[in-house]
Amino acid sequence: MGGLTSVIRHASIVAALCSVATQELTRTACFHCGDPCADDHRVHDGKDFCCQGCAVVYDLLNEAGLCNYYELERRPGVKQAAPGEEQRAELFALEEVRSTLVEFSEGGITRARFHVPQMHCSSCIWLLENLARIHPAIMRSRVSFADKEVTITFREQDLPLPELVKLLRRIGYGPQVGAGRARQGGTDRMLLIRVGVAGFIFGNTMLFAVPEYLGADGEAGLKTGFQWLTVLFSIPVVFFLSTGFFRSAWAGIRSRTANIDQPIAIGIVALWVRSLHDVISGAGPGYFDSLAGLLFFLLVGRWYQAHTYRALRFDRTLDDFLPLVVLRRTGHTEEPVKVADLVPGDRIVVREQELVPVDAILRSGAGHIDNSFITGEPLAVRKVPGDTIKAGGRQRGAAIELEVLRTFGESRLKQLWAEQETTHHRPAMPRLIDALARRFTIAVLLVATGAALYWWGRDPAQVWPVVTAVLIVACPCALALSMPFAYGHTVRLMGRRGLFLRGTEVVEHLSRIDAVVFDKTGTLTAREAHQVQWHGPPLPMAEQELVLALARNSTHPLSTVLAHELRDLAPPQASHLREHPGHGIAAMAGGRSVRIGSAAFCGTSEKPRHNGEAHVHLSVNGAYRGYFSILKQARPGMVDAVHHLRKGLRTALLTGDAQVDAQLAGAFARGSITTGCSPVDKQRAIQQMQEQGHRVLMVGDGLNDAGALAQADVGITVTETSAALNPASDAIMDATALHRLPGFMAMARRAHRIVIASLALSLCYNLIGVSVAVAGHMTPLFAAILMPVSSVSVVGFVTLGAWWAARRTIR
Repeated sequence: MGGLTSVIRHASIVAALCSVATQELTRTACFHCGDPCADDHRVHDGKDFCCQGCAVVYDLLNEAGLCNYYELERRPGVKQAAPGEEQRAELFALEEVRSTLVEFSEGGITRARFHVPQMHCSSCIWLLENLARIHPAIMRSRVSFADKEVTITFREQDLPLPELVKLLRRIGYGPQVGAGRARQGGTDRMLLIRVGVAGFIFGNTMLFAVPEYLGADGEAGLKTGFQWLTVLFSIPVVFFLSTGFFRSAWAGIRSRTANIDQPIAIGIVALWVRSLHDVISGAGPGYFDSLAGLLFFLLVGRWYQAHTYRALRFDRTLDDFLPLVVLRRTGHTEEPVKVADLVPGDRIVVREQELVPVDAILRSGAGHIDNSFITGEPLAVRKVPGDTIKAGGRQRGAAIELEVLRTFGESRLKQLWAEQETTHHRPAMPRLIDALARRFTIAVLLVATGAALYWWGRDPAQVWPVVTAVLIVACPCALALSMPFAYGHTVRLMGRRGLFLRGTEVVEHLSRIDAVVFDKTGTLTAREAHQVQWHGPPLPMAEQELVLALARNSTHPLSTVLAHELRDLAPPQASHLREHPGHGIAAMAGGRSVRIGSAAFCGTSEKPRHNGEAHVHLSVNGAYRGYFSILKQARPGMVDAVHHLRKGLRTALLTGDAQVDAQLAGAFARGSITTGCSPVDKQRAIQQMQEQGHRVLMVGDGLNDAGALAQADVGITVTETSAALNPASDAIMDATALHRLPGFMAMARRAHRIVIASLALSLCYNLIGVSVAVAGHMTPLFAAILMPVSSVSVVGFVTLGAWWAARRTIR
């Protein structure tokens, strides 16, 4: 009878709690943020708002035509902070504060990076990336959700920095100064404090429970004292250690969505209420030691997850992303060096179309810097010797000489490249995992409810241990780890072998490719000329120097060949230089107008070609002088690589040359080679393949292929000795690793299979664990121990799987 009375009392407590929760949820919720509308309840535009701030944000979005923001999630908004909770906007006008936020400011255009901790869901990302529709002075904005940062490019004369901060605050995303950089320094300090406190409480509650475990609890006063001490120790467990789980669970309830912390929060509350009831009623000591152990292992699991994510991110260094090579000038000699090897004081040469890879000072030449890579707009700024040029600017003119100001590691070029990702390449991975986690959580809640009903009729004393064990053991943390770790390790392993991906989502796109399109010159063919021969009247030394003056300023593979062939001459300075993609380059040199490039560009007709040779024509002061024939050879291993790709994929060659040499032509299927292609023709050909249902990979040199690279599902830029990085590409490849392309493709497909296998492994673990918990054979403490073990096993599986796949596929 005592046990039945205890159950009845417990049922009444739960019923009372559920009644309070129901009353709370039936209150009118704010249309913007979802909070209950209390004393400041107001109705505006037929909708309920909890305060004036939420109504103002709604009006702001409504005026900008952004109310479809509310269709992304129910009550996705963020409540504005109270005025006293945020730093004064005037602080952002101070130079000390401004210098920490502004990355670029020139010609009236400013680019600033803010730490915005209020970001919590996909609707936050959507709103922050549509700021340009709220204020016309904002040109574009990009979000890094993992870092809780937003980068905004804006016209500062129309929207000063403090006013931009006020705008962000009006929509509920007020930035913080210094928080982001402090956060990046290491593990979350509060998380470590919580782990330490949880370990201390867990150890002590276990000691308090030792007499009861050993049966040495004959002294009633001692027994009661230890039980109330465990109650006292449980208060910080619930109200300090568990707050992160409760906060996340409540955010999901407020937006009426399920998340992975809701079943954990329910389990914690259920375990504490049951234990408290047992002590108060005298039914037993409760499960406070299990509760403390549960929180300790949960927090250890959170620390492990955060630590492994951070380790994965730091494993991908700047060199992994951008293996650029530039020309370093020492005296009268130029040598190619890796950008990462540059030190302050080095002199480098930046040619037409090349990016400035590091912050530098212009020392000679006329700089015409296109900052579209930084600001998003082609803002050409004239620079004179002595001016500072930020990393990411692109030279539009004759070659210039720069003095390195800061090392590559201190520049923002890698970040700039990562932000160039276009909308149609947005990763679908996080949304896939979130959807899987939501369904998983709902299924766990249904299983827990079914188990509770079953045990209520069979053995009521087992209800709470079984329910809490089910809710704890079925945490989908391992599900959330499998995909980013499998693809993250794949990115790292590919980078070591010469393919540098923009991000983990590119692996997913690469695994689904069924057609590969190649450019020829500078991609399949090596830059070293097999043979260079002049056709036409004898070319005077002075005109050879004119050719070198133009060729040394260009990054096109054929120009590089000519510059290497004529390297011993002394060319005059070139000015008014302009490169026409797919056609040629024109400039003034030695007081004469010079053009090198295609036949039409130089005012003549095409000449007969033999064995796939390339032609570079020359005109001086409008008079046609002749042409260079350049016989190129395929890169080592490329013919075999194309043959290998043809076994499972459709391959094609799109080239601007009129002919393809027999060696390369034999590698492709009949009808898959298209000659005489302009850049527009290449883009159109890829679009036609996509309309036929193919997922296309484009491999080009990044110079004349920008449109094709952007059009393709995945674009790879092949780089050799130039900094002509193209933001349209999803990856860059060291030219010496191009023959490994079949291995990279196979590696991406295996990585996708590893993800599927790891998801299956995680689901099997959860099915087995839930089955044992429902049967009543698993304690909540043991379930909590299994949580980090499952995460470790999944991470270990995908790590070993990716390593083994790389060894088997990439030679």
